[in-house]
Amino acid sequence: MSTSVVPATQERPLDPELDVLSTISSLLTDLPEKSQARIVSWITSRFGAPGALAMAAKRGDGSDSSDQAREFPDVATLFVAAKPSTGAEKALTVGFWLQECLHHDEWEGFAINSELKHLGHGLKNVTDALNSLIEHRPQLVVQLRKSGKTKQARKRYKLTAEGARKVRQMVSSEIEA
Repeated sequence: MSTSVVPATQERPLDPELDVLSTISSLLTDLPEKSQARIVSWITSRFGAPGALAMAAKRGDGSDSSDQAREFPDVATLFVAAKPSTGAEKALTVGFWLQECLHHDEWEGFAINSELKHLGHGLKNVTDALNSLIEHRPQLVVQLRKSGKTKQARKRYKLTAEGARKVRQMVSSEIEA
């Protein structure tokens, strides 16, 4: 009489996906956050995860979507997807690109307008556009500091969580349309 008994030394095979996820997680744990983001971005682009930004926006969970933001290979792709209509929305979209996609902790208005000029959408007064984002409630952008004492001094800005959420909504409304 033969019975099929699994020997005690042989483990049942794990779910292959769980095994891979566990391996990836243990490998990423000791790396800096920016390295983790680059690796996840590469994996996402290499093996495909279309619509990740749209899914995150639909979830509305407020989680960090910097990995999803990487589905835009350049600022032009993000700009087309967001379809900004006002100068302030254009500045907000490029600020999102610099902060969420390129991981700049802060940026200058000059950098925003330079990118917009490359896209053919330069602003006459980027400071006015950024000030309207600062004055918006809830605040979409904050001014961190100003170098120099003149009105024209270089100012450093940062997107707020609400500002990033607004761009994600702009992109997701285009994806759903």
